[in-house]
Amino acid sequence: MDTFLLILQALVVVGAIYMGVKVGGVGLGLWGAVGVLILVFVFGAPPGSIPSDAIMVIIAVITAASAMQAAGGIDYLVFLAEKVIRARPKLVNYLAPLITFAFCAGAGTGNIIFPLLPVIYEVAYERGIRPERPLSTSVAVSGFALAASPVAAAMAAFVGLTGGQPDALSLGEILLITFPAVLLGTIVAAVIQSRVGHDLKDDPEFQRRLAAGMIHPPAADTGEVKGADVPVTAKRAAGVFFAGVLVVVLLGAFDELLPTYEVDGETVTLSLTTLLIMVMLVVALAVMYVGKVKPGAVLDAPLTKSGLTAIIAMLGIAWLANTFITGNEDTVIGGLTDIAKEAPWFLAIGLFLVAAATTSQSAAVNTMIPLGISLGIATPTLAAYLPAMGGVMTLPANGSQLAAVEIDQTGSTKIGKYVLNHSFILPTLVMAAVSVPTALLISRLFV
Repeated sequence: MDTFLLILQALVVVGAIYMGVKVGGVGLGLWGAVGVLILVFVFGAPPGSIPSDAIMVIIAVITAASAMQAAGGIDYLVFLAEKVIRARPKLVNYLAPLITFAFCAGAGTGNIIFPLLPVIYEVAYERGIRPERPLSTSVAVSGFALAASPVAAAMAAFVGLTGGQPDALSLGEILLITFPAVLLGTIVAAVIQSRVGHDLKDDPEFQRRLAAGMIHPPAADTGEVKGADVPVTAKRAAGVFFAGVLVVVLLGAFDELLPTYEVDGETVTLSLTTLLIMVMLVVALAVMYVGKVKPGAVLDAPLTKSGLTAIIAMLGIAWLANTFITGNEDTVIGGLTDIAKEAPWFLAIGLFLVAAATTSQSAAVNTMIPLGISLGIATPTLAAYLPAMGGVMTLPANGSQLAAVEIDQTGSTKIGKYVLNHSFILPTLVMAAVSVPTALLISRLFV
């Protein structure tokens, strides 16, 4: 009977995720809440914990990033990226993913890729390069880069969840594991993806569209960079934002720089989550002043909408997963402990699949890392699994994927009929296959 009830509850979880993905956007979180309600009222499960820390981090980081966007700081970053790419257009297959990695890791959000996509497409098309190659790799990278970001909500959640463990790592140590691993995955994926598909001159779909007048022939690449008249306030806004990121990195890397307090007779060090929230909110205010941004403009910025969507999605799905695990802790944890002893790497696969199902890195971390802790997996090993949250790009349900398909007028970047046969699946799998094993090798230095 217990097994039957467990199966029914698992079906509720899967069904809620399926319906949420089908609706998309905030619907993912809202259907997650429906699942929580069913588990609590129908099956009598106690409500799981709400990932409040991760939600607060998203609010703080998105507020700062939105202020930078309202000040023109993101336009300035895109201008710099375009300048680099147009200086060496033949290398767009490699430069675009590397710039995407730097931007997303630095900003703590994959949404910063949106203004980069048209630049990547235009440069590739002007040089006669199949746009699918740099676009698909860059989109996949935006999903993995948060594993190497000091200001990502998923990273803050990981540090917060593992901070009380005897083998806890500092932010700097975690980045030493994940950053080079994701960077290597980016390079390998770019190399492999640069050989995918026909060149445009030999691509039948592109030639059909060209003959039908659906697309204009590529114009000669003049090397001209648009938006060169970026206001100084935009430059200052971007500078202040990344100065804040640097502060977080330095303070997070060296625990001795953080203030300590006496709580109930014990010495407690300021947590990374609290540090990140404080710093990024102060950064948001500083950006508003140097960028001459009005408060209303911050709320109207596109990144604010994306951040709210991410909060609602993570709230519902992570809450649903925590409720399911809490209500069936003995069965779930007990059964998985035996598997973990034989194959601890299974958690990385679980992290990848949860990220794919929820399209949220934070939801995946808040769901699977507590499970890994309860199974006794070492913190350095758990850190090495973080790149697996790039599984968010497995299903074609991410906004950046849809945007890339829409931007590519050649038809080379596409979503296939069979769900998984889309342009982004190969670079996603390659990055996971390279990043996680590499991170595991590096993590041995910290065990």
